[in-house]
Amino acid sequence: MQMQRATELSRREVLLLALALTAAHHAIPSWLLWWVLPGRAIYDRFGPDAFSNIHDALSGLMPLLLCLGAASRSGLTLGKWKGQVWRVIAVCVPPIVLTAIVCPFTSRPFTGDRVGSWLISPLAQDLLFMGYLFGLANAAFPGRCVRRIPLDKAVLITAAFFSVWHIPNFLGIGAAFVCFQLTYTFIFCVWILLARQWTGSIIPVTLTHMAANYISWKGW
Repeated sequence: MQMQRATELSRREVLLLALALTAAHHAIPSWLLWWVLPGRAIYDRFGPDAFSNIHDALSGLMPLLLCLGAASRSGLTLGKWKGQVWRVIAVCVPPIVLTAIVCPFTSRPFTGDRVGSWLISPLAQDLLFMGYLFGLANAAFPGRCVRRIPLDKAVLITAAFFSVWHIPNFLGIGAAFVCFQLTYTFIFCVWILLARQWTGSIIPVTLTHMAANYISWKGW
């Protein structure tokens, strides 16, 4: 009984930590820019795009440090690709193609945006969610959601927090698009995290994320 309670407490702590890190991923780079670095001077001198790119780069520092503390568990590895290559391709290509098809029919809020929206931001996000938090959730919630479906519990947990991370977009983007974004980020995250589950690496997930964001940035 004591062992069971300790495990349940550990799982609660993991979920609370994931929630705290999701919020901190937004808050810490803002704190660094305005309280440690001369944020106003950077904004005035280099403009809003460069300021936002620096913000995204800073948002990658915290998850990078966390991942380095448990590199293998966090997916900072080439992973195991033997017998997985075609399965990974089958998982990673459809989100890219669907993004290219659906993007022209949306309000396209990211078209012509800064380069960091596809080059820097996806990596900073994936280090936290697809890397550190997935590894943490996989350790605390091992096994599949349903015995006959090859989907780990960590996949759904990670996808849920990754979707929640996008909620602040309501402050700057139309509500209809953000509701759509919360839905597709969860579905796509579950889908492409299969590649993380199979290989143990964040590389295929991050490359897919960058490619999809590039298409949104390009406006195809």
